[in-house]
Amino acid sequence: MANAQTVNARNPGLWISIKINADEFVVLLSDEALRKRFMDQSVGATPRAAYRKHRKLIDEVARRKFLQGCPRPITVGVDDFN
Repeated sequence: MANAQTVNARNPGLWISIKINADEFVVLLSDEALRKRFMDQSVGATPRAAYRKHRKLIDEVARRKFLQGCPRPITVGVDDFN
């Protein structure tokens, strides 16, 4: 049986790291969130470019989820931005 980390490792998306105080945490930004919320298809944006452009918002949401008790790795999906 796959655990949460194994399942998350297979999910498409962008793996990033954020710092909270002096610690570093791994975050999976879902492919769906990237496509629906951040990637401008008309200019052919890449996932990394979309993250760089919206880094403050994405990091803020990931930080909030961690502080609310989200298990690691922190997963951020499209519903987290509503």
